[in-house]
Amino acid sequence: MPRLYNRQTNKACWTADNLVAAIAAVRSGRAVREVSRTFEIPRSTIQKRMKNNHTEGPSLGRLPVFSKVEEKQLAAHVLKISKLFYGVSRLEIKKCAYDYAEKNNLRCPFNNEKKSAGDDWLCGFLRRNPSVVLRKPELTSINRITAFNKEQVSLFFKNLYHILTKYKCKECRIFNTDETGISTVQKPGKILAQKGVKQVGFATSWERGRNITVVCAFSASGIYVPPMFIYGRKRMHPLLKKGGPPGAAYCCSDKGWITEELFIQYLKHFQEFVKASLDDPVLLIMDNHSTHCTLEAYVFCKANGIILLTIPPHTSHRLQPLDVTFYGPLKTAFNTECSKYLKNHAHEKITPFEIAELFSNAYMRVATLEKAVKGFQVTGIWPYNPDIFSEEDFAAADLHNVNITPVDQQERLEAEVASEPNSTTETSFEDILPLPGPSQPKRETIKRRQSKKQTSQIITSTPNKDVLIAKSNKKVKKKEINRRVEAVKKKLLLDDNNQKDVTKAKRVKLQRCAKRRSYNDSRNSDEYSNDEDDEDKDKNVVYQDICLVCGEFGKNNEIWLRCVSCGNWAHKACAAVETKDDYICDYCT
Repeated sequence: MPRLYNRQTNKACWTADNLVAAIAAVRSGRAVREVSRTFEIPRSTIQKRMKNNHTEGPSLGRLPVFSKVEEKQLAAHVLKISKLFYGVSRLEIKKCAYDYAEKNNLRCPFNNEKKSAGDDWLCGFLRRNPSVVLRKPELTSINRITAFNKEQVSLFFKNLYHILTKYKCKECRIFNTDETGISTVQKPGKILAQKGVKQVGFATSWERGRNITVVCAFSASGIYVPPMFIYGRKRMHPLLKKGGPPGAAYCCSDKGWITEELFIQYLKHFQEFVKASLDDPVLLIMDNHSTHCTLEAYVFCKANGIILLTIPPHTSHRLQPLDVTFYGPLKTAFNTECSKYLKNHAHEKITPFEIAELFSNAYMRVATLEKAVKGFQVTGIWPYNPDIFSEEDFAAADLHNVNITPVDQQERLEAEVASEPNSTTETSFEDILPLPGPSQPKRETIKRRQSKKQTSQIITSTPNKDVLIAKSNKKVKKKEINRRVEAVKKKLLLDDNNQKDVTKAKRVKLQRCAKRRSYNDSRNSDEYSNDEDDEDKDKNVVYQDICLVCGEFGKNNEIWLRCVSCGNWAHKACAAVETKDDYICDYCT
């Protein structure tokens, strides 16, 4: 039977409501034949439905392969897998339906050659189960899946509750700020074109666009702070401000990204607008990017009454109001403005000088009170609602938890299957299409030094000051090491007499030697000899574990030689010497 069939007769045109009314009329004392003529329902149908107490609508044609209970189980299982970020495709569900029918000896008209159900069955399944639809998923990294767990989210709401109760913040003094990138090459939406054409193009300015960072902020009451533009340039040009949003700030950086200095500049711009003070503080929620968590930001915010609260890393898609409700419509509107500009200026291109005006047109249309209020509401920040996320939202993070063994995963799966309604068949859909999980114990990998895991924290809290001071001191030391590296490079690589004779391979080896020498000089200097934290960190530095000749790490059962002059190491096979005593590397000779 064709997928879209037009009925030729009026057979079984009655509805379930008419059947219920007819049965009620018969039970009230009216004759069955009279009721049949009145409601246009066959007499035998009324009698059969009354006997079986079945009041559903009519069903014509071939019976479905699976019962209603089985299809509900399949639909529920598909939705469960999709919530774990491992959705089922059209091909997979058709293969699952075929395997289920084969293993349970069900009569089915499926294709035995392809071992798959057909498109007609899939269309009928989707029609009978409207809760399951075809969607285009958003790419979500494993980091985002694992980071959005109950422990991290609970810590964030705990910090938020502490601030709200201590400072009595109102919705007009709770702000969220974040950066986003816009490009000179827009992403067009869907257009109307000829059917059957394989490629449909749309005009853009460039093959690759130039990125401009925009920093936005709004409050829980719908107050918007004028944005700040960051261009990838060395110096500012007045035409870059042409047509921009009123009160916006403009600055430049080498790559067009925000830096620690530019974030301090944005905090000053933010302070000029919100007028925060120690008597009337302002809560600023943001992500924990390294440019936000600095000692300079702590000092400025502490002096001006700005409370900095960070969300857990990789959770901005659920806890950042700007990402949830604002930036998506903003970029869509900006792409529309870029398309309009190209249509009205066919022979011109979009450059950074037109970005401010195009962005302003989109910003004025999208920056509404509703989006700001809704963003804080759906994230549970304001009104304060720590229970905004259910256990299903954290199920994907629990699935990827490394502390859960495959045995625990199997026990949890069996418990979930046992709690669901049992069918009359032996093989279930969970057996054919199992939940994602580790199939074997995690293999051993090389242990690498990892940085401390970040969490939600109150940047402006007093105990955090010592951490920021230590972080600032380490940056100063790193800059000093880099300065010494550059000095040694100049000494080794910029010799006018030998510059022509230095090959590319030798130049790389000289640079590695420069790093080792500079590192050894800085480690032996009296300036940093008392820094205990840096000494612990220096133990893991790998400069002295690299061969001078081949530039690779050591392997098992290899003999190493140490240069008596510079103190660096090399493989004996690479050094090509017979004796171990009084070894001098080629760079020192």
